[in-house]
Amino acid sequence: MSTLSALNPMWKINLLLVFSLLTPHRAICQSPYFHIEIIRYDADGKELRFPIISNSTANRLTVEKINQNLQLSELELLNGFQANTIFEKIMINDSTIYGGKTDMTDSIYTNNNRMLSIGFDEASSGMTTAYWTKYYNFNSGNGDLIHLSDLFTLNGYNFFLKHVIKKSIRKFRLQLKENNEPDSTWSEIISSLGRLDLDDFYIKGNSIIIDGDDLLSKPQKGYGLDMLVKFDLIEFKKYLNDYGKCVFNLNNDAIAKYRSKGLPQLFAGNLGDQPILLIIRPIYADSYDGIYCFQKGGKGIDLDGTIRNGVLNFDESKDFNGNYAHITGKFKHDSIIAIWTKAKTTKRIRLYAYRK
Repeated sequence: MSTLSALNPMWKINLLLVFSLLTPHRAICQSPYFHIEIIRYDADGKELRFPIISNSTANRLTVEKINQNLQLSELELLNGFQANTIFEKIMINDSTIYGGKTDMTDSIYTNNNRMLSIGFDEASSGMTTAYWTKYYNFNSGNGDLIHLSDLFTLNGYNFFLKHVIKKSIRKFRLQLKENNEPDSTWSEIISSLGRLDLDDFYIKGNSIIIDGDDLLSKPQKGYGLDMLVKFDLIEFKKYLNDYGKCVFNLNNDAIAKYRSKGLPQLFAGNLGDQPILLIIRPIYADSYDGIYCFQKGGKGIDLDGTIRNGVLNFDESKDFNGNYAHITGKFKHDSIIAIWTKAKTTKRIRLYAYRK
């Protein structure tokens, strides 16, 4: 997750316009593959917009999977279950330091029959204001989230990562030099470039753009530094595996045959006899969070906990009465078999879910 510059919000838009004009690429589709309907909310000091995906010719389950993943992740609510607006759950100011979301703007970077690449510029306001950007890159054939590690050979990914770090540091130091800033002032940021989160990325044309803005503290964002680093196909083509070659239209494989092994991903299953959807997200090391919903109700319930040696231990977020449940069981990259236990009771229900 990356944070926006609070004082200079237009730099990212201007930079993307330059990239789109200067970057040659082969078109995979002459027109957008997915139809995108934008739902808007503009009132009470909030400006929110969100895309609903459709395609009459694509696999119905793929479209459903992409929508469910985006809506559960970003809205904590499935479209169709809102009382008033699709944004009603995320707008609530829960009196925490960050409060509810006040701004959400979507950007579509790629929309073809191989991948859908989307970004959200967002803000929230409570005791303080926070800004960030979240990226989602979907396989257009099966709805999986695509992670950069999916697209490279094992050795290739390690080589690409080294190239990313080296180029990012070089670009950052150049900006410091242009602004007459010594390296020592920003030594912490320079060293942190070695810990870039390569899931903060999107694909546009024949380029991968990685966003390192999350490395900046809130005051540092006021400097308007450009933390986007662009990598053209020629820089990483030799490191791609077959999945990566398919994404960049370098082979004729059907994109749907490739599945991601990384998290987060969308799972579907049952809690007792109730159908559920579940998303598991890595934080760091063996710490994870997530969100799930009963498909009958469509409202998200937050989770956090650990996965160690294939054993999952999660707690639900507490409700207003302090009630919650604990989930423990076996976790694999494509399945969860667990027991849901209501706190302060002996109520135990079987939970199982599989990669959708």
